[in-house]
This record gives sequence, C-alpha cells and structure tokens, in this order.
Amino acid sequence: MTTRIRIFSNGSQYMDWQASNCERCKKAIWTFEPPTCPIQVALEEADFDDGTISEEIAKQSGYDKERYVWPCAEVEWTEEWKAECKEQHP
Repeated sequence: MTTRIRIFSNGSQYMDWQASNCERCKKAIWTFEPPTCPIQVALEEADFDDGTISEEIAKQSGYDKERYVWPCAEVEWTEEWKAECKEQHP
C-alpha cells in the first residue's frame, strides 16, 4: 500500500500554495478541461477525499514540512510571471 500524507494543515495553506504555484504555472488548467498536471490532479482528488496524497506526489510538489508555502518542484513558470518577477526583482 502506498504511504499517504496530508501536506497542508488547512484549506488556507492549500489556497496559498496554489496561488504561489499553480496559478503561475503553464501546466495548470483553469477551464472545464481535465487537468494534466499529476500534482494538480492528486490535490483536487484529495480535496474531495480525505485530504491526503501519495508520498510520491508530495515529493514531486517539493513538499517541505518546515515551510508554510514552498515552491513546487515541477512548476513551469508562465511568461507573464517571469516578466513580473524580473520587474519586481531586477
């Protein structure tokens, strides 16, 4: 059996993580199409289940239990986010 863990302590942490990662990632799908990112799929399934994901998906997400919000290890930044980041941090 696969080890399952809960990587977010509450819904606010999950939303913060999504805003920092998924909303800035090329792979994220915010339409009626099914998502293709395995991390996003697992997190959405967890949202409707018991809130846990596999340890493998947690590792893919870059899960760091020491941080409230951590950068996703699989994120592919959008061009808009890259430009915004360069502007904010020259």
